[in-house]
Amino acid sequence: MPNHQTIRIQETDIFLRRSGEGNKQSVIFLHGMRFSSLNWEELGTLDLLADKGFDAIAVDLPGYGESPAADIEKEQVLPLIIEALGATAPIIVAPSFSGEYALPVISEHPSDFTAVVAPAPLGIPENAGALKGTSLPFLIIWGDNDPIVPVENAHILDSVLADSEVVILPEGGHPTYLNQTETFHRHLVRFLEKL
Repeated sequence: MPNHQTIRIQETDIFLRRSGEGNKQSVIFLHGMRFSSLNWEELGTLDLLADKGFDAIAVDLPGYGESPAADIEKEQVLPLIIEALGATAPIIVAPSFSGEYALPVISEHPSDFTAVVAPAPLGIPENAGALKGTSLPFLIIWGDNDPIVPVENAHILDSVLADSEVVILPEGGHPTYLNQTETFHRHLVRFLEKL
């Protein structure tokens, strides 16, 4: 079972669930607008990655889950979380609306990260230009009938990156990790283990 912790960023306590603390490579899970870190705990994702030797951390973004709202710009939230965790070159998992927190930061400072897992993130058209040529490894994973973020965005993101792979899950919706959890986990672990 993951440990529940808080870290402090700009006078705000950010709640997180963590499994595998002490393992070298951090994997930081963000969440969609109607979700929280609890999803990653309930799906078994955090314990799965801890068993594979990763420090798996799911955070509640400000104003979601157990974290209070805070007057912090979206682009500042992820760097502040990483700094508070003391995580070196983490892997970021940024589904759905959390793409708006992660993609601008990743495009500006790609060398601060080891890899990115992008399950149908928002913000691709807005950030595609800034991401062009980024050699950071990306796993782009989408449901084939996502009604929220069009699957064409997967191909837009893939087309601007130097090291990316696209996985389209049949019968996958939005978020695909909820209705295709086992398949999502398989692709996630395969991608992380080959880094």
